[in-house]
Amino acid sequence: MLFLSSNTSVLAQKGMQIRTVVIDAGHGGKDSGAVGKRSKEKNITLAVALKTGKYIQEKLPDVKVIYTRQTDKFVELNRRAEIANKNNADLFISIHCNAMPKGNTATYGAETFVMGEHKNKSNLEVAMLENAAILYEENSDTVYDGFNPNSTEAYIALSLFQGEYKTQSIRLAQNVQEQFAKRVGRVDRGVQQAGFLVLHRTMMPSVLIELGFLTNASEETFLLSDDGQSFMASAIFRAFRDFKKEFERENAPLLELTDKEKAILVPETYAEEQKKQQQQPSKTEQPKTTPPTTATQSDVVFKVQFETKPQKIALTDTRYKKIPNPDVYYHNGVYKYTSGAFDTMEKATEHRKTIQKMGYSDAFVVIFHKGNRITSDELEQLQKKK
Repeated sequence: MLFLSSNTSVLAQKGMQIRTVVIDAGHGGKDSGAVGKRSKEKNITLAVALKTGKYIQEKLPDVKVIYTRQTDKFVELNRRAEIANKNNADLFISIHCNAMPKGNTATYGAETFVMGEHKNKSNLEVAMLENAAILYEENSDTVYDGFNPNSTEAYIALSLFQGEYKTQSIRLAQNVQEQFAKRVGRVDRGVQQAGFLVLHRTMMPSVLIELGFLTNASEETFLLSDDGQSFMASAIFRAFRDFKKEFERENAPLLELTDKEKAILVPETYAEEQKKQQQQPSKTEQPKTTPPTTATQSDVVFKVQFETKPQKIALTDTRYKKIPNPDVYYHNGVYKYTSGAFDTMEKATEHRKTIQKMGYSDAFVVIFHKGNRITSDELEQLQKKK
């Protein structure tokens, strides 16, 4: 799915309507999360998550709501993302509460995070706090390939992989913050970026919402109240509703096309749709790539993806004239353009800086194994087999 108004906007699903949302109540069970004087994060997030889902089900019956948990139970971070991925969710919303170190009771306000590079120390600290949930998991070193939630370097590496859904994630996050500020009267701490494991592993636009600070007495009282929880859940629902409405309105022109019109106006996309209807869909499409200039003998190749288009554009087009070693592959219903081909993540990361300086600020690293696009998790599994 794609927003027609954005070249870099791609949703996980191949349709043009939002039909499935996964709502994730942060923490749970043995993992209490942030703790206030009278509250535990796990209880507030569950209450708000269930209320949010109920609003969606009542007001938008065409949307399927899936919860990562509906009771006070512990759910591993990778399992939460797995639930969203296996159900082909269109959006993933993770709900949390914040906290400040002991002695700081003044800070308050709501903020919404998307996956990305932290811009300041406070954003990094929020990610560290939420990612610390893996310390409650068994075999976390194996599952997360030795990821250390307290290592600054680990977050730099984590942010390199996610970027494909950043545009939509930011749109949804902006909607959430607007609703919190204008409809609920909360202090708006803005849309932020940081490295969250639960967002990193999702394959669709995803946001992580921090409802407020449990270390602030006034905010804790508000979030503990039934009215406060209902207000916050209603705000999240309205943000989701507006996002869905905007997305489907922008895609309406394609939805209304007849097969004949699609064949004329978007011939390559239409041809791919017809082909997929005649065969069993695979996990990923076979990328149609040209031989890379480097790493030609390697089974694993790292490239820098910089742009996405609904229709295929020739690599000889003038807009790609200055792009080093441009390439294109078809994936999830759209054409994706890459630059370079490298045998190590380090080389690709360095090349990413070059592409970003050329105006593609959202460029990110993608991985191929024997010509097929794979995720960082799949790469980890391949490396373990060696």
